[in-house]
Amino acid sequence: PGAEIHTAKERLSYIGRQQTGKIQYNILQIPRGGEYSVTLQDGTVVNLNSASELRYPVRFTGTERKVFLTGEAYFQVAKDKEHPFIVSTSYLKVEALGTKFNVQAYSESDKIITTLENGAVRVDKIEKDDNSFILSPNEQLEYNYKTGVFEKKIIDATSYSGWIKGELNFINQPLKEILATIQRKYAVDFVINPRLFTPDLYTIKFRQYESINTVMKILTMTVSGLSYEIEDNIITIQ
Repeated sequence: PGAEIHTAKERLSYIGRQQTGKIQYNILQIPRGGEYSVTLQDGTVVNLNSASELRYPVRFTGTERKVFLTGEAYFQVAKDKEHPFIVSTSYLKVEALGTKFNVQAYSESDKIITTLENGAVRVDKIEKDDNSFILSPNEQLEYNYKTGVFEKKIIDATSYSGWIKGELNFINQPLKEILATIQRKYAVDFVINPRLFTPDLYTIKFRQYESINTVMKILTMTVSGLSYEIEDNIITIQ
């Protein structure tokens, strides 16, 4: 009720219901290896990446349109100047009037990353302080909630939203973060010696819906000295 669900992959989602005061919420959970698209009651389209959860009102009421995200989602916000659209994560909130942007806020990561494709967004901490950032198209804001440090970058936003088209793009990322994304995307588990997690950064771009075997072959050719074995859903890296 209040939203339309579109399946992007043959994976099941879980839709629950929660009552908070007078507001009734839908809860959409995406498993590892899954991707889903949902159209909210106001016409906003949300693409959800694997291992993500979105909690959103069955119907928006009041002065703002507020949703709650854990994981990663790409938002195409329906314009409504009188009712700002707000994405709330564990530490930050991202506010938009009408725009396309990506928010990555996985609980196992130290960073919350907001990437703006077009329009404008404002990013603030949930707990109010002097930090407030306005992003322009092709800007990205990283917040490390363990160190409290914000970093603003100029990037190609379409590379970071490529996952909604089945692409897998890594831009200047360490091996640990690359493997975490592959693990969510392909619903696999890695066995790896932590000594292999170095500060080295890698840029790798995969085409639409590459097989896990192809992804691992390219990864081991890119990261010197790696080899791997796949057994069922467990990948051992040496």
